[in-house]
Amino acid sequence: MRDLVAIGQPESLTLEYKEKYTAKIQTSVAAMANSYGGLILVGVTERNVDDRIIGVPEDTIVQIVNGCHQMLEPPWVPEIIPVPLPETDGRMILVVRVDPAKATRPLLIQGAAPIRLHGRNAVADRAGLIRLINETAPQALPAGLRLPPADLDTPSADFLVRTGMCVPVDASATWRPLSERGVQAFADALNNSPLHHALFRWCASIGEGGMNPFHRSGFNRARKVRLLWQGGSDGASAYPLEAVARIDLPDAYGATVSHLQVTVEVLARFRHAFGRAAPLPVARLHELIDALAAALVDDGVTEALAALAGVDPLVMPQPLSLDFLSRTDMPDLLAGNGLASVPNAGTSRGANLLADPGVDQRDPAERRTLVDSWLQQISLDAGLLGMEKVLVGFGQVRSGVGMSRWQVGQAPVQVARRVCSSRTTW
Repeated sequence: MRDLVAIGQPESLTLEYKEKYTAKIQTSVAAMANSYGGLILVGVTERNVDDRIIGVPEDTIVQIVNGCHQMLEPPWVPEIIPVPLPETDGRMILVVRVDPAKATRPLLIQGAAPIRLHGRNAVADRAGLIRLINETAPQALPAGLRLPPADLDTPSADFLVRTGMCVPVDASATWRPLSERGVQAFADALNNSPLHHALFRWCASIGEGGMNPFHRSGFNRARKVRLLWQGGSDGASAYPLEAVARIDLPDAYGATVSHLQVTVEVLARFRHAFGRAAPLPVARLHELIDALAAALVDDGVTEALAALAGVDPLVMPQPLSLDFLSRTDMPDLLAGNGLASVPNAGTSRGANLLADPGVDQRDPAERRTLVDSWLQQISLDAGLLGMEKVLVGFGQVRSGVGMSRWQVGQAPVQVARRVCSSRTTW
């Protein structure tokens, strides 16, 4: 929390500071709920002083709850997260998290509908109030919002891995095309993200060191962006690895738009590029999925997307789900990893997996745990046993348990070689 405050982020459309309890907190709750959501940090002053963290007593929670019940029409209470301050007399910061998807909009105070403007509250005019009453979806991420289904529609692809998220959009972004400069910033951020580095390492490991970084290619329009990354020999007729990032701003100009759809997918075409298929090492798949998720929570990527959506980076969501689709049966794709098939269990060629909303994907350890969980589900749904054991061994290699410093550096290569030592792997 101190690190967040130390950044010095000014009050904005989605962020407000309150030094102590005041009835204005309820107005800000209603305004954010009627707009794009946000955070109210109670116990933090907006004054420019050396230490902006002041803290409030615990009974401030009761004051906020009672105030929301008494002042808001209909009564509604946002999530309140207490953050204790060490070495104080029980004082804490209260993080009031306003999620428009959970509020009954519009929220009124004395018959008026507060709305949030940049760094301040205002009252919705007649047109704005009618729009709030008639809307079918809140402007922030609605509960249950899903990405469109992934599709392995490229005949030459061996498998596809995709993740993505829905980014809340400011009303001003409804009226303008996706900025060329903003899209280029997004491409530049992806080219400096963990995904770019993971894909480059993979290409180098198979002797294909050439690459074309993320750039516009294919179907691009004012409200649709497609960026392509290609790994392989320059001028090759088929690239063994490709990544595609898409941004889609739905609906027509001026219509209600609640979010940007952002997806990033990786396509492998080893059979088409080299004339043969090969099993996929779990270690390589784990690294790829981890890099996909890490890219979408990377600071540069989230800042670029927030700028395109016209919102504060603080309200940026995290990846919603993972899609993994294979041209062949999963037992064939994952063969040689020490997994055993359950007799007569059937098989699968793909999975659509939701992210645990309680996991902070910005934290590498929590993100790896999520990836472990996804891989276990993919394996079990394909009638395969043994993924837990494989992941335990992989985790020991990652952490360097019982290994010398040189062995730790060689670990990823050793894992990929060991799990599929008897067969050609990528």
